[in-house]
Amino acid sequence: MRSKNFIFLFLYLFCFCKSNQKICEGENCRNGKFQVQYENGDRFDGEFLEDIKQGSGIYRYANGDVFEGNYQFGYKEGLGVYSFANGDKFIGLYSKGKRQGLGKYIYSDGLVLEGYWENNQLQGQAKIINAKGSLVVEGIWKDNRWMGITPTPASASTNTVEVSNPE
Repeated sequence: MRSKNFIFLFLYLFCFCKSNQKICEGENCRNGKFQVQYENGDRFDGEFLEDIKQGSGIYRYANGDVFEGNYQFGYKEGLGVYSFANGDKFIGLYSKGKRQGLGKYIYSDGLVLEGYWENNQLQGQAKIINAKGSLVVEGIWKDNRWMGITPTPASASTNTVEVSNPE
């Protein structure tokens, strides 16, 4: 019985160690801070670990959008600022490349949509504030739709908010 456990442990450690080997080999492996120009016209200026975006960086999209923030395993992660070419801006938390957590979507005209984001969608308690700082509306949101003061079925509400999605 002990030999079976030992063999299992050995195989597990072998597979685990093998999966943690370097992802890239040779001169083409970026480690540290680099500026990269992609074929589609996008540019990234930031940190890499084994040729994957890891750490802080600025990603400039060919369409004029810019993301400045942190990356983990190639995804936007943690606090970041996404500026859209149309003048809109999102300031908030990201997880695995998507808006996830508290954030503010600031429209180019100064209107602010503030609340909790889940999978790039505004969810739960949120509010809209005008450019002068006055509260316009506050209530419950589901999938970028204002549900009202209390939740109602999604089919009953046609009040939608247009939020740019970088994906």
